[in-house]
Amino acid sequence: MSALPLCLALLGYAGNSFASPKDEKQQGLVVLVAMEQVCDNANPGMKSDVENVMASDSTIDEATKAEVRKIKSDPAYKFKVSSMADNLMHSPMGAYVAKDMCKNYGSK
Repeated sequence: MSALPLCLALLGYAGNSFASPKDEKQQGLVVLVAMEQVCDNANPGMKSDVENVMASDSTIDEATKAEVRKIKSDPAYKFKVSSMADNLMHSPMGAYVAKDMCKNYGSK
């Protein structure tokens, strides 16, 4: 399964309120970025990076990659990303998915 649909599934599990498809996609991208922190926490020293996921997932287009980079670098998203990472780290589903997804966050 590619990374973005998996992140959208995680978002649904994390209890997102009803949102427009555009908002849901953006929240999914926040999850994609937050998983970097989850993977770093689960695998210290792995040097997780969302860039590795994007490089290995052919379903993520350039516009989406640009949006992910914005979310990762823009301080306005810092709280959203860290809150989502915290929620995922403390949810059983997040821990389960991290085992599978984190291998994509490590350098190849």
